[in-house]
Amino acid sequence: YEGRAEGLSEGEVQRLEQAFNRFKIPGEADLYTGDLQGLLNYLGHVLTTDEIIQPVLREITMYDYMDFEEFLCFMEKFYERERAEFEAKFNEFDTEGRGEVSVRELRQVMRALGFHPLRQMTEEAIQIVDDNGNGQLSFDELCMFLAVYSYHEGFTTAETEELRKQFERFAVEGQGPAKDQTMLPPEALSDALVQAFGLEVSEFTQHLGEQLASGAGLQKSTFDRGEGEPEYMNFSEFLIFARKVRENEYSKCHQEHVRFADQVARNSQSSKEATEFADADLDNSGGISDRELRRVLKNKKYTPLRNVLEEILDEVYDGDWDEETSELDFDEFFDFMLVFNRRDGFTAKECEELRKTYDRFDEDQSGEISAMEIAALFRHVGYRVNLEDIRDEVAQVDANGSGQLDFREFLRLMRLYREKELRKVRKAFLNNKDQSTDLIPLKLLEPVLKSLGHEPPFPHEIDTDISFDELVDLVDSCRSAFVWKERKKAGFSDEELAGFVDIFKRFDRDKSETIDNRELQNVLKEYNWEPRTREDQQNLIKKLDTARRLAREAGVEDVGPEGSPDVKFWAFVQLIRIFTTDRDKAEEEEVLRVQKELNFSEGETEEFRQVFRVWIKKSRELSGDKSHSKTSAGQETLTRDGVDRLVRSLGVSIAPYNKDLLDKKVASLDDEGRTETARINFCAFLKLMRWMLDTNFAGVNEAASGK
Repeated sequence: YEGRAEGLSEGEVQRLEQAFNRFKIPGEADLYTGDLQGLLNYLGHVLTTDEIIQPVLREITMYDYMDFEEFLCFMEKFYERERAEFEAKFNEFDTEGRGEVSVRELRQVMRALGFHPLRQMTEEAIQIVDDNGNGQLSFDELCMFLAVYSYHEGFTTAETEELRKQFERFAVEGQGPAKDQTMLPPEALSDALVQAFGLEVSEFTQHLGEQLASGAGLQKSTFDRGEGEPEYMNFSEFLIFARKVRENEYSKCHQEHVRFADQVARNSQSSKEATEFADADLDNSGGISDRELRRVLKNKKYTPLRNVLEEILDEVYDGDWDEETSELDFDEFFDFMLVFNRRDGFTAKECEELRKTYDRFDEDQSGEISAMEIAALFRHVGYRVNLEDIRDEVAQVDANGSGQLDFREFLRLMRLYREKELRKVRKAFLNNKDQSTDLIPLKLLEPVLKSLGHEPPFPHEIDTDISFDELVDLVDSCRSAFVWKERKKAGFSDEELAGFVDIFKRFDRDKSETIDNRELQNVLKEYNWEPRTREDQQNLIKKLDTARRLAREAGVEDVGPEGSPDVKFWAFVQLIRIFTTDRDKAEEEEVLRVQKELNFSEGETEEFRQVFRVWIKKSRELSGDKSHSKTSAGQETLTRDGVDRLVRSLGVSIAPYNKDLLDKKVASLDDEGRTETARINFCAFLKLMRWMLDTNFAGVNEAASGK
């Protein structure tokens, strides 16, 4: 870059060149000057009005286009004009003419300039630039502060490290001029940003990723790039996109809380007029109180817990928080919501524990876990679940449509379960509290805990009436005992467990409380799990040892000796879970094989699975029989009547000729070749869908697109 823009460092020139290439006219070397504002915003500049840009631009060129050399010259002069504007704003706050502003005023100065730094970033940068530690910043120190702030696009060192971690996870080796760098593919941009910020940002990040994947660049001009090459990015550009995500979240927060934001804007001298509003600041005080903060969270379908609020307030609020008198200003409120959303309402410690649990069940370390792995995880943490319901719930939170859950999606699923638990606790609290004290009387505590599924002895003694938050803490402390009990039952319901007791007693003919090898073979035969080969027999012994280990880990003392072909009851329960999981895995492997054979994507397969499940549920409701939709092996099946209803729901008329075609196809997919009484499992359903799409059965493609 020798000879170019003498006032710019090589690193800055590289950064500017990357941005220039994002916005230049497709297939040409020039930038349309009408795109300068968008380019400057992309680079993080806040003073980008025509009043600022146009005078500088006309010093460089009178034309509507500029090449890169001219753009560098423009940027040098723009930096000079920007510094002058910053100094003028600085002087507005330096009312005494001392050439300094206080650190306490810094965030207010930054807001006035158009920046929105988080408290942690402000404190980190101040430690670097406030050399004498006097709590005052000169204008030169302010400029140094802005340089530190901009170096990592406004992120703290810890945040930058986390962003780099997510970048490296999804990055690939660069090609051509970028062969010495790792580059992020555009299709991975959304996933990487969601892992850093949480699911709240997924809609915006998906839009960014689609824009880059299309090759359309980031230009704002009338020049349409059309279909181009997908655009990869290095880490420095990824940081820019991360900043854009945070800026978008700030804008959303402003829109959701217009009244409050405008009050802050007036205080920072950067708003010329107020706008209409109606939201969180109920008392029009210009700040968000503890009561108002709880109201905001409730409106977002979260249960505000004191321990969560205290932890985040300690991070974002400058001072000791008083529930009665303290208030957040808008930037502090934004900081609070950003952290709260990133943790999905959990504490930092809870997020860390959930991360460890997630990693334990992510056996291949792919960064995603399947519905089957989630079912096993949920049983491990004490939830009773079945695979079919888990798949439905996965579909609710699967933001990227992969059919599996990354950590952020898993965190959202855990939040949904947490809110279910908290609603139960809230209901028990409201039904039993003393209206005058808003506390649960001590004498009612034991029955309340029993109603929530917890039995004495309780983890610690309670000798006074308790609040809702205290009840939640107590229920959480009781949960560890509950988890052990659920692990002992291998995630089966009490009804299922009673059935296992009956089976065990029926085959335990000598009442020894042990099923011997011969008796066990009869049990397995009933479930169609009996070993047929010598290898199956050897695997059965291994499964029995695994079942004994799991029962022992769940607190059962007498599980029988290792290597024995005999089995006691609680090991028997674990053995059934092992066989059930093996069956589910075999079914899942078959689905993947059929998916590949039919050329469906994972997302398409999961969409079809949801359709399949919906129509099974409707068939159950119509028949009133909850068991008729399952085979003897436990597979869910769709009846022929359900198939007809599904097809008609698409707006397709089943004329006699089409009915004959459908009869033949369904019969070919039914295990017994039936027609009217046919039942098809999910793999057969996928094959039916592929046949209908490929043959355009009865005009189904047009009908479906119309729907």
